[in-house]
Amino acid sequence: MKKVSVLVIAMFVMVAPFAFANAVCDNVDSSEYLKATGAKFVRGVGNVALSWVELFRQPNINENKWEGVGRGVLHTGVRAVAGAGEAVTAIIPGVKIPQPDPPCPTDLVQESEEPASAETQPSQA
Repeated sequence: MKKVSVLVIAMFVMVAPFAFANAVCDNVDSSEYLKATGAKFVRGVGNVALSWVELFRQPNINENKWEGVGRGVLHTGVRAVAGAGEAVTAIIPGVKIPQPDPPCPTDLVQESEEPASAETQPSQA
């Protein structure tokens, strides 16, 4: 029972930062130095840590799966380099490192809602 309790607590500790990730990503452009610096550092480290997700995300969102594999490799590298650059330059105010889309690493694992096509929308008569 003790091992299970320790495992459950460890899982909560690992997942808890993701509950505040969108708030952190929103603070990147804050006018307050400490908020912006912390948010840039956390977003940069998150982009480096979750850059490998692009390997699986790109083939799923592209119609051509082989193109998705190629884009996944490219986007993984771009996300890792951009995240590292942002984490290193976080303490320098005003430095803007170009970020891949989506810039917040937690948005990589969330499903995006696709807009309804003309076929599924009700017709207006």
